[in-house]
Amino acid sequence: MTATMLRARHMNHQMRVRTMKFLRLFGTAGLSLLICTSGYAQSQPPPAAAVEVTAAQLRELSPTVTATGVVQSRAGADIATAVEGQLQWIAEPGTFVVAGEVVARMQTDALRLQRTEQAARLTRSQVALKQAQRELERLQASGNAVSRFQLDQAQNTRDLAAADVQIYRATLSQTDERLSKAEIRAPFAGVIAERVHNAGEELTRGTPVVRLYNTEELEIRLFLPLRHVRAIRPGGIVQISVGDSYVPARVRAIVPVGDARSQSFEALIEAPQTAPALTVGHDVKVVLPLDAPRQALAVPRDAVVIRADGSAVYRINADQTAERVPVTTGVADGAWIAVTGALAEHDRVVVRGAETLHHGDPVQIVGSRPV
Repeated sequence: MTATMLRARHMNHQMRVRTMKFLRLFGTAGLSLLICTSGYAQSQPPPAAAVEVTAAQLRELSPTVTATGVVQSRAGADIATAVEGQLQWIAEPGTFVVAGEVVARMQTDALRLQRTEQAARLTRSQVALKQAQRELERLQASGNAVSRFQLDQAQNTRDLAAADVQIYRATLSQTDERLSKAEIRAPFAGVIAERVHNAGEELTRGTPVVRLYNTEELEIRLFLPLRHVRAIRPGGIVQISVGDSYVPARVRAIVPVGDARSQSFEALIEAPQTAPALTVGHDVKVVLPLDAPRQALAVPRDAVVIRADGSAVYRINADQTAERVPVTTGVADGAWIAVTGALAEHDRVVVRGAETLHHGDPVQIVGSRPV
C-alpha cells in the first residue's frame, strides 16, 4: 500500500471518529443539523465574476515577426572643442538650446594676449611698408642720379614689407578665428544629454565637451535576421508597440548589408508623431508583416486562455454564464490573433477576467472593449 493511500485512510478514520463523537453529544438532532448545514452550503451558487468583454470579428490579418528596436535621434553628436585650453563654462544637462547657441566656453586670456602681440606686429609692418614705399618713390623721382642697383634694392625692401603685412594679417585672422571657436555653439537645436567634461579641466583640440541630441526628430533602429530581409521594404508600414496599443510607422531606409557574424541587417523606421512617449534610448517592439493579409475570425490576444488541456476562449451566453470554447490559434497581427473553433462573428468573448473562469460560471459584465 502506498504512502498516499495510507494518509487518505488515516484521514477518513479521523473523520469518522469526530462524527461519532458529535453524534454521541448531540444525538439525532445534531445529525439533522449537520445534514441541513451541508445541504445549504451546496445550494449556494458561486458569486458572479466581474469580466470585460469584446466581440469576435473578421479582420484582415497577416503573419508577422516581432523585433526589438532602439529609439535614437536622427541628429545626435558629441560636440568637441576646436581650441586647446581650459574649459571655462559648460551648459547644464537637460538644457534645450537652439542652433547657434553657446553650449560651452573656453578660457581665452592666452589667445587675447597673442592677438594683442600680433596686432602690434601688424601695425609695425604697416609702418615699415609706408617707409619703404616713400623711399622707393624718392629714388624713382631722382632720375639718373640713382643707380639701377639702388632702385632695385629699394623696390625689394618695399615688396618684403608688403609681404610682412600680409603675413601678420593672416596670423591675426587665424587668432580671431580661434577666439570665435572658443565659444562652442550647437550645430542644431536639441537637448544637452551629457557633460563629458567639467569646467576647469584642460582640454586639447578635438576633445568632446557635451553630447547633444535633437529630441524632435527621432527614428527607430533595429536589426533583423537575414531570413526576413524580403519582409520589409523602404516606404513600407510596420506597427510600433506604444504602451498597450500599436501605432503605424513608415520604414525610412534599409541598410542592405548583412552582418556575417550576427546574420542580421539594419532597418531605420521613422518614429510616429502620434507616439509622444518615445524618448532616445528606449527599447520598443516593432511588428513586421511577413505575408499579404488574409481575412480570418479574430479575437484579442487577451481573450485566449492557455491551460494544460489546450487553448480556449470564454463566450458569454444569454443567461450571463461563461461557456468555454476550445480554439486553435493562428496568425497574430498586433493585439489580435486568428482563431478557429465553435466561435462565430460578433460572439461576446471575455478579454479580462478569463483566467479564473470555468465552464458555466456566472459573470457580471463591467466593461466592453471597443473593436
